Amino acid sequence: MFNDVDETLKQHLIADLPIAPGEVDVSFERPTREWSGRLTRPTLNCFLYDIRERTAFRDDTMLRQKNANGSYRMRVPARRIDLSYMITAWTREPEDEHRILARVLGSMFRTGEFPPERLQGALIDSEYPLVARIAPGDHLTKPADLWGVLDNELHTGVVWIITAPLDAFAPIEGPLVTTRELRTGALAEEWRETSIQIAGVVRPKGDLAGAVSGVRVSMDGTAFVAITGDDGRYAFPGVPPGSRVLRFETSDGQRGEKAVTVPGPTYDIEL
Repeated sequence: MFNDVDETLKQHLIADLPIAPGEVDVSFERPTREWSGRLTRPTLNCFLYDIRERTAFRDDTMLRQKNANGSYRMRVPARRIDLSYMITAWTREPEDEHRILARVLGSMFRTGEFPPERLQGALIDSEYPLVARIAPGDHLTKPADLWGVLDNELHTGVVWIITAPLDAFAPIEGPLVTTRELRTGALAEEWRETSIQIAGVVRPKGDLAGAVSGVRVSMDGTAFVAITGDDGRYAFPGVPPGSRVLRFETSDGQRGEKAVTVPGPTYDIEL
């Protein structure tokens, strides 16, 4: 994923500065003394020196997606990672260096979110945008120490923080849970009471991935009534076990009923 961010950053700088073909190279190598000594043409260096999670964007709410075969896919949203790039320009003349840095800074001010047409690799299909912000002045508190580690002379640079998504968790796939049973009673005694929560989906006949919204579903002999949402789901809490009858009515007047057993294998309704 991070290499896709590198390539996106490169393509964005080339297009937005803009950089004419052969005018300036773009490099992501560590700007050590050995590296800078090999340069033969103006170079814009984007050194990734810090990686950390942007915890303010963390969301652990499981996302649910319905597959074409009627099963479900649960996953934790991607983590949002701050990538800190120190951007420096390497030229023979200081005037050229300052000119390039000014153009880079202008691009940074213009770019809060990278345009979709410049995204590369896995970022193209990501549900999260690639966003950026200019680092405050104290983000790199002692630049001289950094350049000392790199064994190079102090060089003027600007820091650009790019927030990228990172899919760190494998998804979980399986059928939707339709029955949840809760038993209550005194410790060391037989269970005295059973409460069962049931859930089902109203869908067109033969379409496992389909859903019908706005259907009124009720259960005979109880006060349970639910209206299906956009995902076609309905749920009833605290249903007594035994044989039950579900009645349904669509918004266009279609009516019907279905006999079910609680607990049972399914409470889905096909229209």
